[in-house]
Amino acid sequence: MFWGEYPLKPSDISALPPYLVNGEVYGPQFDREFRKRGIKQMIYTSVEGVESLFPDYSVLPEHDRLHPRNAPISRVEDIFKKISFDSARVNADLIGEVDAGWGDEGLHPETFWLGYAASSAAGWHPGVPRAQEFSTEFFSQFYGARATDMNRVYQLMSLQAQYWADSWDTVKSESRKPIWGSSYQIYQTPVPAHDQSVPLPPSPGPGLQYDSSWSMENAKRLALISNAKIDNEAVQGMLTDKIAHTQFNRYNLEVFLSIADLCRQNLDMISGIQQMDSELASAAKVKDMDPKKAIAEADSALNTAVSIWRERNTTLQNVVATWDESWFPRVPQPNGRKFLHELDDVKDHLPDRTVDMSHLVNRERILPFGNWVKSIAEARNKYAAAHNLPVRDYQLRWDDFGAESPVCSSAAQLLAHPQSLPGDVDQGATCGSGSE
Repeated sequence: MFWGEYPLKPSDISALPPYLVNGEVYGPQFDREFRKRGIKQMIYTSVEGVESLFPDYSVLPEHDRLHPRNAPISRVEDIFKKISFDSARVNADLIGEVDAGWGDEGLHPETFWLGYAASSAAGWHPGVPRAQEFSTEFFSQFYGARATDMNRVYQLMSLQAQYWADSWDTVKSESRKPIWGSSYQIYQTPVPAHDQSVPLPPSPGPGLQYDSSWSMENAKRLALISNAKIDNEAVQGMLTDKIAHTQFNRYNLEVFLSIADLCRQNLDMISGIQQMDSELASAAKVKDMDPKKAIAEADSALNTAVSIWRERNTTLQNVVATWDESWFPRVPQPNGRKFLHELDDVKDHLPDRTVDMSHLVNRERILPFGNWVKSIAEARNKYAAAHNLPVRDYQLRWDDFGAESPVCSSAAQLLAHPQSLPGDVDQGATCGSGSE
């Protein structure tokens, strides 16, 4: 079996041995030549392509998107249409179908079963049943008769994953080496890969001066996130209930719930940035009249950063614990051997960015959030010193994915200014140790 595509040309096909099987169809011109040569083919579909976290079983409407996107159709509908009505049914000598689920894109394989079953159903019975009818039948067989409203669960999971991706902007990557080619060409010069990024508010100026239009500039992003939170609460509630009551495949739903947690953590992080922006603006308003109140507002912003750090790490740890129930852990040094991590420079798959599972929050790690928070702490302390108020030795170890407290502060400072410090401060930490 082989992939009969670029850089192969139709004129090359006559030189191939006829016992080969082409794992895909490639359009009328190629398919006729393969058939003429006696090479059998398979219709290729995929349950996912470049989606994040969950396949596009449902599609996020354009009015609910921050960034425009070529309107796709749902994966199940696309699979049924491709297998049932592709022109290869006329032009090729078909012996089956292939439905790919690219685990190296970062999705958990438990999210693929609906798509896998859809392709098999369409292969045996082209054109029938309709995609919606098939999905309903699949849910009752896969989860048991008591699992109702699964269409809605899958719809919400699809939309949540698309919110997760769409809520960040796409930028040229400065965090990894460039890409030198693709399935269709070799570039004359390597081109940058892509990262995801979200804009951060400005740093406070001297005397806690703060001039920010961040919330206004990100109004649509924030409005969409607010709506996504409502959907997230709904799907988490449904999943929790179904995990307790479904007859079959409960672990599948546990994986779904962990994905919903990842989506919620992202929504909470961006909301937290908005909260910090508001708290810094409040500090600036009272800086000339009430220095203690200004310090309290700045400290509140720093505490919000701690909450963002903690939720990210806790969510990641819970996801890893759930996913590791069904596959071998990804670790830097298994059984005394060190994993050699060399980035692929042809395809930029998300899991390839890290050795362990932290690729799920890698876009947060490379965001200069820690440096921004450091600038807030520095501005806060300069203002505090100028007004004879206690300084705060605050460091956010943004690159640390562990469960320890990410900040440090001395016990003396805690006693001197307790209202400005988070309840989770690690008093025993060595201030100044740890990355920022």
